Amino acid sequence: MNPSDNPRNIGDRRGEVLRFRDFRLLCAATVFDAMGFMGENLILGWLILDITDSTFMVGLGIGARNAPALFLGIFAGAIADTRDRRTVLRILNVGSALMTACLAALLILDHMEIWLLLPLSVVGGGMGTMNQTARQAFAWDIVGQRNVLSGLSFVSLSMRGGGMIGALMAGFVIDRVDPGAAYLVLTGGYLVSLSVLSTIRSRGQAAPKGGQPVWQSVKEFGSELRRNRALAIMVIVVGLVEVLGFSTQVLMPSLARDILDVGPQGLGIMGAFNSGGGLIVIALISPFGELRRQGLAFLAVIHVFGLSLILLGLATTFHLALAAILLLACSMALSDLFSQTLMQRLVPNEFRGRAMGAWIVAIGISPLGNLQIGALAAVIGVGLTLVSQGAALIVLGATTVAVSARLRKL
Repeated sequence: MNPSDNPRNIGDRRGEVLRFRDFRLLCAATVFDAMGFMGENLILGWLILDITDSTFMVGLGIGARNAPALFLGIFAGAIADTRDRRTVLRILNVGSALMTACLAALLILDHMEIWLLLPLSVVGGGMGTMNQTARQAFAWDIVGQRNVLSGLSFVSLSMRGGGMIGALMAGFVIDRVDPGAAYLVLTGGYLVSLSVLSTIRSRGQAAPKGGQPVWQSVKEFGSELRRNRALAIMVIVVGLVEVLGFSTQVLMPSLARDILDVGPQGLGIMGAFNSGGGLIVIALISPFGELRRQGLAFLAVIHVFGLSLILLGLATTFHLALAAILLLACSMALSDLFSQTLMQRLVPNEFRGRAMGAWIVAIGISPLGNLQIGALAAVIGVGLTLVSQGAALIVLGATTVAVSARLRKL
């Protein structure tokens, strides 16, 4: 091991997680994975809106893509805890590349139908669920417990940066060429990520031994979830934040086309600001290492999240909307970062993959949010829907602060 990779030296100075060679490679691969993830979401939303002209169908489509998280989360975590996480990530990259190539072929050959697009999106969403679960746990494996917040910050920074590039690229290619070409670009990104992951040498200093059957691993975590009240509370809060806050992303295509009148390229810019805001706030927080009172910080972020949705719903110009999206993106990024860190810290080391699986299950409730938001927008409009969701999120944050002393002290 290189002396600079010694964990004793990591944490003596802020931001030193980047001295881990394999962690740098993981971050580089994450950039290309995020390009694909954000790009796929943008293309999917635009395609469904173009085919059906329905905000409800956009909600249904995005919900279908996110649905596997609800059913696969704990199972994905069990696989990540019982198998070499490097191998899991590499296999999933191959699957994602094949899926986007298939979607590109269907579009180029003019064989795409909504009944084909939705199930393929479900499969792609399942692979994304497993990828995110294994990646977050693997980051801890490499940097260790002392540096987990800093490590996850840099992974999140990589995701946001890649997402911003993916959104801009997808919007530009759709506008100048077509969605099929955009999917081909994303296929190339997944293949680059695969090549980078193939150069990672070690399983990481904190990797659990694993080896037990997957179903036994799932059963053990069920017992842990029943015993660990703080973990159960976090799962519920994260799920509600997903329904009330993150699910509003399904309204972005309608906001771009019907309210702001900026077209697919404007939607790409909105997506870039969505990733860019998260990138900025994570870039600011990453060098500072571990922060105290992360539970209290998480609850504060929920309030800001709600306020940013209200501002977006009231925005009357594209520039005001972009400013609100920037604040929204900061809130989303910090919500993810703090909740992921807290949930991994609430369990023993050998359960960390399954803890991330529980986090995935919590955000997997998003299809319910996607459907209700799409239906609500069809009745009362996009702007009023954003305002009502933001107000509900603020109520959730205030209620959690009032009733959960344990979470405030984490």
